[in-house]
Amino acid sequence: MAPGPPCLPASLTTGTAALAVRGRHLYGLTRKGGFFVVDLTIRRVVHIADQRAVCPGFAAMVTSRGVVYGVSDTTLFRFDPGTFALSTVVAGINGAWYSGPHVNADHRGRLYTMRGHNLVRVEDRR
Repeated sequence: MAPGPPCLPASLTTGTAALAVRGRHLYGLTRKGGFFVVDLTIRRVVHIADQRAVCPGFAAMVTSRGVVYGVSDTTLFRFDPGTFALSTVVAGINGAWYSGPHVNADHRGRLYTMRGHNLVRVEDRR
């Protein structure tokens, strides 16, 4: 009998909330805060992490100026392109979403999302 699939953390088996591509990597967030990165050239998961503290439900992601950004119901965040570590850009964003969080970027790299009921523009000067 062939061995079964590796045991995945429960936060990775709850459905995909958001996807983004940066270079050869596909970034994904699940509906319960699971984070994964797939190397598209070898078609394997190269990183997983539990991000429930920042991303407890639905999320959105966008790639801008070589960085993947995400937004949850509570936080606007970015992933380090080398280590995949999450860092907060804006805490307490608390968007009043009607259909889940959204984030987008313009040609200058400025991010657009909701803070409460207001559309906000964020310039990340990392």
